[in-house]
Amino acid sequence: MCRTSLLLLVFGTSFGLCWSKPGVQLVSTLPSPQTVGTLIGLEARPTVDGDPDKQMQFLQYRFSVSVDGAPFRLLSDFNGGNAFVWRPDLYEHEARVKVTMRNTKSKESFDSELPFRIQPRATAGNPAVSPTTVPLVALFSAPPCPQGSEVRVAFHRSGDSSHMMRTNSEPCRGSRTNNLYVAGMRADTTYDMRAEVITNSSAKPGPSLSFHTGIADGTFPPSAVLVPPGEKSSSEQLLVFSTDRPTATDLEGNIVWYVPTRDQALVRILPGGRFLTLSSGGSSRNGRVQTLTEIDLAGSIVRQTNMAIVAEQVEKRMGIKSVCKRNGAVCIAGFHHDAIRLKNGHTIAIGSLERMIPEGAQGSEDPVDIMGTLLIDLDEEFQVGWVWSAFDHLDLSRKALGDEKCRGTGGGLACAPVYLSDVANDWLHGNAVSYSHKDGNLLLSLPEQDWVIKVDYQDGKGSGKVLWRLGEGGDLKSDANDKPAWFSYQHDVAFEPAGSDTLVLFDNGHRRQKKEEKKDDKDAKDDKDKEKDKTWKPPEEAHSRGQVWKIDEAERKATLLVSVDMGGYAPYMGSAQRLSNGNFHFTASTLRNNTTRSAHSVETTPDGKIVYTLETVPAYRTNRVADLYTPPR
Repeated sequence: MCRTSLLLLVFGTSFGLCWSKPGVQLVSTLPSPQTVGTLIGLEARPTVDGDPDKQMQFLQYRFSVSVDGAPFRLLSDFNGGNAFVWRPDLYEHEARVKVTMRNTKSKESFDSELPFRIQPRATAGNPAVSPTTVPLVALFSAPPCPQGSEVRVAFHRSGDSSHMMRTNSEPCRGSRTNNLYVAGMRADTTYDMRAEVITNSSAKPGPSLSFHTGIADGTFPPSAVLVPPGEKSSSEQLLVFSTDRPTATDLEGNIVWYVPTRDQALVRILPGGRFLTLSSGGSSRNGRVQTLTEIDLAGSIVRQTNMAIVAEQVEKRMGIKSVCKRNGAVCIAGFHHDAIRLKNGHTIAIGSLERMIPEGAQGSEDPVDIMGTLLIDLDEEFQVGWVWSAFDHLDLSRKALGDEKCRGTGGGLACAPVYLSDVANDWLHGNAVSYSHKDGNLLLSLPEQDWVIKVDYQDGKGSGKVLWRLGEGGDLKSDANDKPAWFSYQHDVAFEPAGSDTLVLFDNGHRRQKKEEKKDDKDAKDDKDKEKDKTWKPPEEAHSRGQVWKIDEAERKATLLVSVDMGGYAPYMGSAQRLSNGNFHFTASTLRNNTTRSAHSVETTPDGKIVYTLETVPAYRTNRVADLYTPPR
């Protein structure tokens, strides 16, 4: 017996839910075959044993694909959504897409597969260029080139070949075409582009094609160049912004790329024109829906997982049973702030572990909800391989220096969702993770402790022991004595260049600012004839700073090499990066300037001289890059 459900899918269709033998059918919105680069909607149509309205809440779906008979690989892990938009690999092939449906109550699972053929755009030896869903991104289709060679696309604005840009190069596929996204172009502008086949370091250009970019679909906030780039500026010509809609500009502030949707925050740039993003999401009837996603330049999903399925895997590995509701004891609450890609293809993501302490802690004798930090190692299929919990390795009695709190189930980059109570102590607030190429360990920034810690990871074989703590009250000593040298509420910490002993970070300066603000309050009260300025401006001692430290692990010593005054106080967010010419890129993301707040992306020389500044609206993090295919570190 079947009856029609009114559930609407992303494709605007409805389907009949059948009260019969359980199973699932996979269908597509477009028929096979389709050309390279076409987005194809996939829909899982379930049949259930029992009342469909009662059974639907227990159904979850996982989408995967096999290319030319290879093993299936993940597209999207188990979640409550029965629809997925699939972007097939960018060359002609035979695919089999699969949906696995599981019933979380009955523990049954069912599969359905669908064959699909992808055909070339470039035919008869001729290249082709096509628009994509992003008006500033083109798909260039190059004819077949010999195996052993590589191919890339060179492009420039028509009439201005002096500013040539190039995509990443990828191996030629013999008898098959290569198709590459071309990005980094201004809106409503004509570009000339051609394929370049590289053999033994020699590049052979193909015929040139013309492409006119579209009009950007949306309003983008204005930007202003405060200090133009000069002869001492580095060669990286683009800025990538992590905002509610990830974007990129050139150094003049012109938009040259953006993501089509606003529901994901860019956290890191990956090689080859891909990006890691986090969606903030809270909870739904199917559990936590917050996602970690890898996307391409057109904003299409390459692969995706979510915190609910990750929590299941952590429970199997560590025995941490996550019960994310009132009166629960432990909850793996969500991803937040950062995720990085390692050279072996693994992804390290920061997560939150919420724990009720019945006997009290951190100054409370009553039961207290504490939000800790997780480091989660996900393999190439986004499956959990190694987990680190701060509760196992840090002193729980040392509460957050600012006594900050997390509230609500909405979550976001600031905090993961809170499930066990109304409010949780934001104990650590882990906000950046980076990889130490020298020894295979991890650095983790803990701004609520004013510490950067090094964790024994050893490429997934480490104990998780904290090897050292950098910051005031930590294990590494500083000999700086001219001003308060130690950072507070820091962001974006990493050893740069990779494998070196120099560490870059953005010092927001919370603790210094609070001291100066209290001093200013006292001065204002003592002077009865002076009315306190409500638009308080911090003195120089409270300004945020871009810093570079030299770390001597053997001697347990930290030496401050660079400390750049950002010209004001930025209470939240920020970024730090070493550029290719030895300069540094720092972003004060929420710089207070009287009653307004803006972001200043600043390039400085090693001696602290500012050689470029772009003012924009606040952004969580920015990076200077040579192109959209090469990550900054």
